[in-house]
Amino acid sequence: MEKRRQLLGRIMFGLDVLVCGVWIYWTTTSMMRMLASGSGGVGAVSTGVELFFTVLPPVITIALARAAGSTRLARYWRNAHLAVTLAMIILPLLGGLDLIMLSIAVFQPVQVFFVIGAFAIWIASPQRKPLRDW
Repeated sequence: MEKRRQLLGRIMFGLDVLVCGVWIYWTTTSMMRMLASGSGGVGAVSTGVELFFTVLPPVITIALARAAGSTRLARYWRNAHLAVTLAMIILPLLGGLDLIMLSIAVFQPVQVFFVIGAFAIWIASPQRKPLRDW
């Protein structure tokens, strides 16, 4: 049973890398084309869905990584998620409007990447704890 969970976790992580990698590439190239043509405006209408993709994925990632236990991979995943999220917030402030727009565009796929990765680690972890114990 443990081998199946590890295989499922690896398959999920592989699909995560593939799908989110394509999503990030598509979003980045679309934003770069829009910025190059001079039509990269900041104005948008918020529907509330942005809050779901902005706030909830980091919380889910932290909960799942903690539920995976104190494995080395879970700790590295939490630290990598924190480092990437902070870099996506701080570095664009130093780089100008184009970098800010690009960071905003790729924030959602990067967060989804970390959520699915944390879920894959949680599934593949040998000692699975309930999520409510975090």
